[in-house]
Amino acid sequence: MKKLSLLLILLISNMMFSQNVKELRTLLKTGESSEKSAKILIEKSSTAYRNSKEPVYGGFLAVGKFFMAKHAFNPLKKMSYFNEGKKTMEQALKADPKNLEIRLMRLITQEKAPSILGYNQQIKEDRNFLAKEYKNTNDEDLKLYIKDYLKL
Repeated sequence: MKKLSLLLILLISNMMFSQNVKELRTLLKTGESSEKSAKILIEKSSTAYRNSKEPVYGGFLAVGKFFMAKHAFNPLKKMSYFNEGKKTMEQALKADPKNLEIRLMRLITQEKAPSILGYNQQIKEDRNFLAKEYKNTNDEDLKLYIKDYLKL
């Protein structure tokens, strides 16, 4: 009975994780052009990270902060959001360096960041890692996203 209960809990938590990630991926697609979506991304990923401590949610939170840097008008606020995003992204990667989703988020962020900010050192490393490892994930949506982004 205990094994059945544990299995049920694991299945439910896995489904919830999958739904959260899909919702956050949708917000990623709109957050760059919509301040409202960026704020929702920050709110939802922050809550998910606090509740689960999963590094992938830290990656989503970092991207939300990068988006807010783009939407902010005040240059000091822009830099503040950018630096917070950078710090959060690197913490997420430090906690889970082989996570494809986080590596993809860092790659996209570094490719879109202005080179003057100096946040572009891992582009080649992340591209190579993703090209080599994307086939090993069971997440078909992520696999397709990586394949499309890298034009493989």
